[in-house]
Amino acid sequence: MKSAILILSFLFLFLHQGAAQSSNGLLINNFKNQQSRVIQEGSKITIKKDGQTYKGKFQIVSQEALAIGSDTINLSQIDELFAKTSSSNLGGSALSILGIWAGAGGLAGTVAVAAEGSFALVLIPFTASIAALGTFGAIKGIQLLSRGKKYKSFKWEYTMIIPTSPAVVLPE
Repeated sequence: MKSAILILSFLFLFLHQGAAQSSNGLLINNFKNQQSRVIQEGSKITIKKDGQTYKGKFQIVSQEALAIGSDTINLSQIDELFAKTSSSNLGGSALSILGIWAGAGGLAGTVAVAAEGSFALVLIPFTASIAALGTFGAIKGIQLLSRGKKYKSFKWEYTMIIPTSPAVVLPE
């Protein structure tokens, strides 16, 4: 009985999930493997265009342009786009935690090896490299959490999703 209720509730949620994806957004397709991502209108993004950076919530202006604040940007002018997605939040969190853990362990190992002295000093390059790699991972994880995943224009194609609604005939 419990499994039937669970299955029916998941089925109900999945049906509503499919209907809820008809809102405006930015569709990003990968040229290489045809992966796609959808960024909903009103999401915070960062765009780099001609050396300038634009940050904020985006609104769709037309099929070829979007607006961030008072700036209007054509999709063909975008060099890089950064967007926070659930995968970038999850990956950034995991990378940050593992990086901090490895960096702290490598640093503690380096201090312990240096305190031991004699033949243990041979291990310093190994423990120091673990500390450096962990620190690098933690920095990249925090970057991923703060600005999101990078979508470069030569790897990804940007298109607008503007659903068309059926014409409504009003009674006279």
